Amino acid sequence: MGIPVRGTLGIVITAKLRGVIPAARPVLEQLRLCGMYLSDRVINQSLALVGE
Repeated sequence: MGIPVRGTLGIVITAKLRGVIPAARPVLEQLRLCGMYLSDRVINQSLALVGE
């Protein structure tokens, strides 16, 4: 059907790039606190993509 698949991390990155959220780091940290597993490497790479 041509519908792109995007995960939680992809949504956070897109929201930051579109200016919907001011910063991605607090959102990613909150996701971690709520039990989502995100490695330091994945978080650092994601933040680098959005210039944080």
